[in-house]
Amino acid sequence: MDEIDYPLNRSPVVRTRNPEEMRDALRTVYGATGFSVANSIDFEGVANYLVLPHTGLGFCGYAAKTIVDFPEGDFARLQVGLKGKAGVILDTATTVPVDEQHLGITPPGQPSTIIFEAGFEQLILRIKTAALDRALATLLGAPPRGTLLFNPTAPPNQPAAHLLRQLTMFLADQLNSTAAQLPKPALIELEQALIMTFLSAQRHNYTELLESPATEPAPLAVRLAEEYIEANWARAVLVEELAAKTNTSIRSLYAAFKKNRGYSPMQFAKSVRLRRARQMLLEGNPRTSVSQIAFKCGFANLGHFANDFRKMFGELPSEVFARGRRLK
Repeated sequence: MDEIDYPLNRSPVVRTRNPEEMRDALRTVYGATGFSVANSIDFEGVANYLVLPHTGLGFCGYAAKTIVDFPEGDFARLQVGLKGKAGVILDTATTVPVDEQHLGITPPGQPSTIIFEAGFEQLILRIKTAALDRALATLLGAPPRGTLLFNPTAPPNQPAAHLLRQLTMFLADQLNSTAAQLPKPALIELEQALIMTFLSAQRHNYTELLESPATEPAPLAVRLAEEYIEANWARAVLVEELAAKTNTSIRSLYAAFKKNRGYSPMQFAKSVRLRRARQMLLEGNPRTSVSQIAFKCGFANLGHFANDFRKMFGELPSEVFARGRRLK
């Protein structure tokens, strides 16, 4: 494995051929209670980890077969296999496979043993239980009446599971970029999207309720949401806030947007930011640049920003900026 190819290299924890050094890092950073390797001579381990407001995102890889024990935690652990195979033992009768086709989940409050086969690499997403509960309440429109309980062996919702994998990999890629820091609003919204998608992908005791048809609120809720987004476009737009401002569940609000507007609240937020960016570009300020304007408007990836901008306005941001400069 080439070090420059590791995800999240900007947040290193350890890279070592010494099993004892790896054991210490797993204990102090990840809270592991047990660690063993099949062949210490062939051992090489690498781990990177970044703490975010409501989640933790990490990477690990092992050159030799490695077994790690974890105690129960106040978070759900999602494992996204990038290379090779692993297995999560949750009890004597339950083993969850992890590879490029299967996401692995360890529910909150569940101890586990993870067997990493030689050459295995993965991304790890930890989501705090409190963040899951808040997101579930937002989706339902009311706090859940019981504890959120996951079924790690149930087949996931495949479209949502695929999206969850892609979002996790996208966030890791963005956080690893040396070009610029991810704008805070974009980071908050990506983290929020991960948590919501996690609840949609993984089976739990509220899945059937989430998959039932949502009740559509009056179009007034759509207008209230749009007004709120317009007024707060420069910061992260949280679905919890939209639900509170419109006095409805986020599922019902999304259904109303789809029926009355043909797009989602987040797509509307993107269009607002694109319009704001176009205004700034037309100002032709010589002390700024296209990339700085994109970043200020919450766009972390300049290529994606240019593509979305051209789809909406029929021209590139650089063309609008050049025209604004000429008109000064």
